[in-house]
Amino acid sequence: MKQFMQTHKVYLTPLSPIHIGCGEDFEPTNYIVEQDLLYYFEPSKLNINSQSDNFRELFSLASKGDYEGVKKFFIKNKNLILDSYISNYQALIPAEFKNEWENKSIIQNRLEIERNAYLPHPFHQPYIPSSGVKGAIATAVLDYEHNKNSHIEREKTHNHLLEKHIGLFKDSDFRFIKFSDFIPTNKNVLSQVFYAVNFEKFEDDLGGLPVRRECIIDRQYRSFSSDLTFTQDRNYNFVYLKDTIIDRLNKYYISTFKKEMEMLIARKLVSKQWFEEILELLNGNNIALIRLGKNGSDSKVYQDKSIVRIKTKKEHKRKQKPIFETLSESTTIWLVKENNKSKEKVSFGWALLEFDTTSENKLLLDWCNKKTKPIFNRNEFLSLQKQKQNEIKAMQEKERVEAEAKRLAEQKAKEEKQALLNSLSDNQRLVEAKLAEWEKQEKKQFTVSPIFAEAKNLLEEAQQWNKEERHYLYEKIDPTKPNEGLQKYVDGLSGFSNLKAKSAVEFKKLRNKLVAE
Repeated sequence: MKQFMQTHKVYLTPLSPIHIGCGEDFEPTNYIVEQDLLYYFEPSKLNINSQSDNFRELFSLASKGDYEGVKKFFIKNKNLILDSYISNYQALIPAEFKNEWENKSIIQNRLEIERNAYLPHPFHQPYIPSSGVKGAIATAVLDYEHNKNSHIEREKTHNHLLEKHIGLFKDSDFRFIKFSDFIPTNKNVLSQVFYAVNFEKFEDDLGGLPVRRECIIDRQYRSFSSDLTFTQDRNYNFVYLKDTIIDRLNKYYISTFKKEMEMLIARKLVSKQWFEEILELLNGNNIALIRLGKNGSDSKVYQDKSIVRIKTKKEHKRKQKPIFETLSESTTIWLVKENNKSKEKVSFGWALLEFDTTSENKLLLDWCNKKTKPIFNRNEFLSLQKQKQNEIKAMQEKERVEAEAKRLAEQKAKEEKQALLNSLSDNQRLVEAKLAEWEKQEKKQFTVSPIFAEAKNLLEEAQQWNKEERHYLYEKIDPTKPNEGLQKYVDGLSGFSNLKAKSAVEFKKLRNKLVAE
């Protein structure tokens, strides 16, 4: 039976750092740095007591728009994030970045980091969207078709090819190619913050000011995989096949790679050895070179420079309207460095695709293993984090249950007290009111205590009460029980029965008269 669909397994190995933007940045107010890791967090998930000094300080800084102050607050209080385990995304950082984050200003040094595309909860890993891969293939296919039809008027050729191969999805040939997203093949596929520096192509310079980008770390062997599916058109023919795509990719990207490396090696911006090692990796079957993500315009346009139109900004004075010019190629190129002081640089975005592989690519594996990569076991980290989060949730639930039990007990005690008060006579309620009042007053020696004097006056007044009320007062202000009765409110009553002070003797007589028959 004839196949109406062909599906191929595709593995991707980054040959140089890859940055695929997602429209988000790591802002210096929503990440912290500890050791060699950046911890991203959502500030709204901070577990800070609204009555605490930390909450008041952070609220004040945020209300004033003092972002530098907010950053310093988190530098000072990193444990609010680390101990609560609210960070659900981590990226590796170069050693020097921690110092930049702690000591440099947000305004002057722009500590934002361009974030890479990522898989949300529960994965929290970088990934490569299929749209980016399909776009890179489209560029290679259009360039090939243009070269086949270069004798036709250029503008018409371009418009025709664009409509045929990309155009509206329902009409384009690319609807017969279906790529799934390139998903990490293991939980330890890593990203890192790199420095991106812009260099002039055709004149010597030291490069512009670096910007920071989170990138997928290079040389992670077969770190991403995808399924590539080809379907048939209405005539039951395959418009594209695997070998066609491999051929178009290699024709375009190997040529682009060689031209770019020739210029960079001449400028002494990249290593010739790195270039030669990459070329050696391309000598195999079912292998294709591709370039992905943010890497400049030269790998996104036709190789025929006579039809390329790239709008570039000429140098201009500050506060003047910029002047643009149209050129056949860009005049600058972005290169990536692992740290800001490193002299070693490589190009952005190069990757190797392997189709339907059935065995290890030893040459590629050995090349990947030659580079020492940071050690960070994300799987172990996330497992520990989940365990800690569950422990925190269990503790919070226990505290909630205990707080609720305490609230119910206090409510019950309050209700019982109210029920008791309702059952008391006016004089008995007067006694309870006095005890509550004394609870709030300072505890002093009985000889100078206003509470002791007031209790003595109450004894004198109570001589006229009925029997039940007198007995009630007798028990409530018993001065002989340690830490109970009157001793809760007055000092110096230990051994009360033996006290010889005049006030103590008079107090004993008045109290005993309450129960005398």
